[in-house]
Amino acid sequence: MYHHNLETSESYFPQICTTHSYKDRINTREACQSANLEVCSGGIISLGETMGQRLEMAFTLRELKVQSVPINILNPIKGTVLENQSVLPALEILQTIAIYRFILPEAKLRFAGGRENGLRDLQALGYLAGINATLVGSYLTTSGRTVAEDIQMIIDMGLEV
Repeated sequence: MYHHNLETSESYFPQICTTHSYKDRINTREACQSANLEVCSGGIISLGETMGQRLEMAFTLRELKVQSVPINILNPIKGTVLENQSVLPALEILQTIAIYRFILPEAKLRFAGGRENGLRDLQALGYLAGINATLVGSYLTTSGRTVAEDIQMIIDMGLEV
C-alpha cells in the first residue's frame, strides 16, 4: 500500500504548503492508482481550516474513490510553523469523523497521528463516530500509544481486533 495524504482541502492547501500544488498531490495519487498500487490517502485536521474545508477534503477523497483514509489530528510541535495553532475541541474532531463516515461509507477511516493529543480520554469514542481502522505505535515525528494500549481500547469497545 502506498501512503500519499492530500493533507487538507484544495482551498486551504496554499496556507499549508508552498513547495508544490494540490494538483501535484492529486496527480501523484492518480499515477500510483494507474500503476495498480492501493493508495492510502487522507489528511490532517485542525490546521486552522474550517469545517467546510474539512468537508471539501472528504468529498475530494470520495471523488478519488479512496478506500483507506487516515485521519490525522494536528499535534502542534514547538519550533514548527504551526506550533501555536489551537487544536480543535475533541467533540468537533469526533463530529468531523462522523461526517466523514457518512461521506465515505465504504472507506477504512483510520485513526492516525495526533489522536492522543486531540482526543485525549475520548479516543475510544472515535470508533463510535466511525473509525474502523487504527495506525498504532509511533508516527513520523511523534510518539503514539503502545500497541497493547490500543488493542485494549479496541477490546474495551467490544470491537474485533
